[in-house]
Amino acid sequence: MSAALLRNNNKCNELKDDRESCLHVLTWTTLHFTNHTISGSGTTRFLRAFDEEYEDEEGVRGGDLKKGFLLGHDIPRVVKFDRRPQLDALIEELTEAFAVRYEKPLLAEQINQLRCLRDKGLTDKELGNDSVVLNYEKRMAFLKSPDWLVHTFGRYLDADPWPLSDKAQRQSIGTGSSKKRAREDGKLEVRIPGTKCQRRSDGSGSCRGS
Repeated sequence: MSAALLRNNNKCNELKDDRESCLHVLTWTTLHFTNHTISGSGTTRFLRAFDEEYEDEEGVRGGDLKKGFLLGHDIPRVVKFDRRPQLDALIEELTEAFAVRYEKPLLAEQINQLRCLRDKGLTDKELGNDSVVLNYEKRMAFLKSPDWLVHTFGRYLDADPWPLSDKAQRQSIGTGSSKKRAREDGKLEVRIPGTKCQRRSDGSGSCRGS
């Protein structure tokens, strides 16, 4: 689940939340089942982000660690996967893209400055990656593009080198990261089998059998 949804109980799920969730699922899975450079205890520190919860006047929430990891690029900066440079690069690119959701919005002055440069005839290529405003603008456009995420995954899956044998290898995980998950699993056992609840973008909700 996206950090934005976890941090706001009143927020309705959007497409960009589902896309961000793809990064979190990928990261959680690879930390558990791919050889990497951090130890079991180090892995546990990162996995806490996926089980974080706290309670305030608005109820049970979380997502602060996920937000911090995105803004600080903590996982791609610290974790390197064994013989999987394309996986490293994919996680780094997705982290950079989704971090824009939690950065400070651009000021009107910054937007106007970029517009003036374009009016003078400068192309985006000439402005280059040094333009903070242009970089922010591009990443926001990625999140709105209907095929961006699929094409990004496809680009890395088609690239070399991937290991010829890419079997899952369960990693040693320290204790303490699964308490919330165990509680949630326990809650699932008392629900009516086959029933799902869904919150819609208009704020309504429904429960139905699967």
